[in-house]
Amino acid sequence: MKLFETIINMKLNRITTGELLSFSAQQGVTLSNSEAEQIVRLLKGKSINIFDESQRKELLVQIEQIVGSNRAKQIEQLFYSLTGN
Repeated sequence: MKLFETIINMKLNRITTGELLSFSAQQGVTLSNSEAEQIVRLLKGKSINIFDESQRKELLVQIEQIVGSNRAKQIEQLFYSLTGN
């Protein structure tokens, strides 16, 4: 399971704006280019572990400031689908 977690975290920490827009669209979450760029800046080059509940919640608070409460909740559901918790 650790390998799976490492792969997902590495991908999130290196995601591009285009990849984030594509993934969010596939999951039914609408993001503007500007919002996606801001979220990528939060993620890129950092060692955020979305499997760690406190790190995930801290990230979601920052994402909520960018996209608002409703879409942050949608993104939280995406994280739950990836992490299983």
